[in-house]
Amino acid sequence: MREDRVTQSRTFAASTPLRVPTRAWYALGILTLIYTLHSVDRSVMSVVIEPIKAEFHLNDSRLGILTGLAFGMTYAIAGLPLGYLIDRVDRRRLLAVLVLVWSGCTMLCGMVRSYGALVSARLTVGLAEAGGSPTALSMIADLFPPRRRSTAMSIFWASTALGTAASFIVGSVVATRMGWRAAFLMAGLPGIAIALLLYFTVAEPARHEAADKAEPAPTIAETFRYALGKPLFVHTFIGMTLNAMMLSGILVWQASFLIRVHHLTLEHAGLLAGLATGIFGGIGSLSGGPLGDRGFARGGLAALPRLAALTTLASVAIGIVFTLVGNVTLVIVALILFELVGRTYTAPGYTAVVGSLQPRMRGLCVSALQIATNLIGYGCGPFLAGFVSDRVGGTGSIRWGLLSLMILGLWACLHYLLAWRAGLRETGEAA
Repeated sequence: MREDRVTQSRTFAASTPLRVPTRAWYALGILTLIYTLHSVDRSVMSVVIEPIKAEFHLNDSRLGILTGLAFGMTYAIAGLPLGYLIDRVDRRRLLAVLVLVWSGCTMLCGMVRSYGALVSARLTVGLAEAGGSPTALSMIADLFPPRRRSTAMSIFWASTALGTAASFIVGSVVATRMGWRAAFLMAGLPGIAIALLLYFTVAEPARHEAADKAEPAPTIAETFRYALGKPLFVHTFIGMTLNAMMLSGILVWQASFLIRVHHLTLEHAGLLAGLATGIFGGIGSLSGGPLGDRGFARGGLAALPRLAALTTLASVAIGIVFTLVGNVTLVIVALILFELVGRTYTAPGYTAVVGSLQPRMRGLCVSALQIATNLIGYGCGPFLAGFVSDRVGGTGSIRWGLLSLMILGLWACLHYLLAWRAGLRETGEAA
């Protein structure tokens, strides 16, 4: 169970044809659409927080529980148990049930009449969504051969940008014209239909890679012992968590930075931030796929973290320009380039993670990565920037808060390079 299967994996990769069946692309489309709705359901609460505050007479502390803790707590608690299930059950059925639960509870958010009921509904949304991406990524890894996997991953992760853009539409247009309750109903309703489409039209992919066809799923202890013994996995895991800290810090504070330092209006700053993330972040996520596949074809699995290191290093350089230049036009260009380049690492990174594991270990380990990127990455990145800003003080202090995030990017590059070196050693290639 714990023996190294790198040689088998490379033989499998080399012998697998590049042609991908139409049914695999169809399944990827359904999974991408599901995760787009996942992003909408997750973020619509933040968009309509002001009318909720007014209706239920809430203070900012209770709003903080509603928008953050109520989602993140159950997301973290449910992550590993759901990951355990993903490696053992029919993933198509599991994901269909999860989508039904989180979509139904999102709609329930628009029907509740008390703060407590709203919190309970959000707790359940977080619980169900914890299994969304690990289940989908496990399926994608079996639907696509290694040499096409980065492209598939990039298409899937572009859904977060699509979801961000859709959240702006649902949250602003629908809530303004029909009320905040209608925004939740509109956000959750499509998920019911897509869950049924997944269940009735997508087949469960075979867990067929290498020699693991007939083997039962390993225990939790065996899975983590195997994963922690793979330096390529460990360093990529750490690098992606640090990368998430940098990106989330910029995402949360970029509008405030544009308002405080460059004196843009709230409307203009919010629109610019939304377009940069939704459009150019999506393009960046997509571009990582072909780059990852090309790197894999030339250098195998080890080439993927090296690509993540190069793109992350470039995003750090662009981020420094974004935070330090005084010309607002250059700042906007730098923000667009940062989103374009900074999200390119996603597909190669996740492809390296799933490629370094045995098929029935992927659900649990990807769940662990999702917990890390959400709790540490998206939890600590914005806090670090705010903490540094408070310590510096002054109207332009947020500039130094954002600049501190670039250190995290450099730290991530170090781990990606260590993952690359480890990958070369595992495959017996010369450095």
